[in-house]
Amino acid sequence: MNLILILLLAAVLCVPLTQRLGLGAIPGYLVAGVLVGPSGLKLVTDVNDMVSVSQWGVVMMLFIIGLELAPRRLWAMRHEVFTLGASQMLACGLLLGLVFGAALRHMAGMEWQAAVLCGLSLALSSTAVALRLLEERGLTRTPMGRSALGVLLFQDMAAIPMLVAAGLLGSGGASAPSFKEALIAVAVVAVAYRLRLLGWAAKAQLKELFTAAALLMVVGTAQLFDYAGLSAGLGGFLVGVLMAESRYRNELEDAIEPFKGLLLGLFFVAIGMSVNLHVVAEHWAFIVAGVTALLVIKTAVLYGFARLLGLPRYHRLLFAMVLAQGGEFSFAIFNEAWDNHLVNLGQRDVLAVVVAVSMGVVPILIKLLERIPERLGGMAELPPLPPAASGAPAAPDAASRAAPASRTDSSPVSPRS
Repeated sequence: MNLILILLLAAVLCVPLTQRLGLGAIPGYLVAGVLVGPSGLKLVTDVNDMVSVSQWGVVMMLFIIGLELAPRRLWAMRHEVFTLGASQMLACGLLLGLVFGAALRHMAGMEWQAAVLCGLSLALSSTAVALRLLEERGLTRTPMGRSALGVLLFQDMAAIPMLVAAGLLGSGGASAPSFKEALIAVAVVAVAYRLRLLGWAAKAQLKELFTAAALLMVVGTAQLFDYAGLSAGLGGFLVGVLMAESRYRNELEDAIEPFKGLLLGLFFVAIGMSVNLHVVAEHWAFIVAGVTALLVIKTAVLYGFARLLGLPRYHRLLFAMVLAQGGEFSFAIFNEAWDNHLVNLGQRDVLAVVVAVSMGVVPILIKLLERIPERLGGMAELPPLPPAASGAPAAPDAASRAAPASRTDSSPVSPRS
């Protein structure tokens, strides 16, 4: 109970402060985590368990995004997922692998395999940060939002072989994802869908039971995928796509949304807790150089892709910045590399701080971008546009700045019906 009170108090004090400063909510959560974490007041010391629990917020966020994508719409995104996502990983991975690989090999004495792997892992972006930033600006369903989602989905898949490589290159000998267990996970989800277990819970006409069934579906599927050696977030997303045409789609979103918001906030707090201030003080020069190199390289590459995609000028730099920070999977890869003796504790902590700082810097940079005139690639002086009509496709330029369209289901079915 004391832990819950500490986290709530820290969030309530810090987040409104950063909001009033115009920095957004994410830096507030990160500052709250630093304050109560092991490097601050030491009110919370078990950071790994906090990160493990809070990652369910990312799973639920991907589930809700999946609810907006019927299978035919997901198939229509194959270009964004496989072509754009693979190209981004290849370009950013090569550059970051070379730059950070050379730097870590020269400055930290790291073996070249580990140095290149850590550099490649920095090509991953944070799903939680990117989608939260797009959601705050009502850009999730725009062409830019769909392109960013495609990149993030491919990164979720690309992180799996990186985790496997971290185990195989080290002394731990981690095993690859099990094809048999993955098939079992998919089969269990398909059987549960065919048996209409969600409808069975809805017939009880108890809102709390429907919420429990929704949580069971999301958490159970994600756990199955995680057990099979796949991404838990990918499992949450796929079951969301499976339920996108369900009569209970709107009720599922309403049931999961509060848990998603709370757990995402907890996720950012946990990332703040993982920042080691002693490491920052000792290696601040490398951290500043690392964050700068990470953001500059990824922003430059992603801006080029934004131009190739034909995104409006005022969204090219925003698209690049939204995906420029390091990702939550990077922490997992660094930990796996440490567990398998590829990197030492100090190297792991420095790399983790680089990723965490980049997560906090990107929202601030985007706030500054919103004050830059449109002729310079910014988003200032853009007139607000009315939301697109429900079910009516908006024009490309209008859609890229409009608020999210309303739900397309005209007659939602209540769980009590």
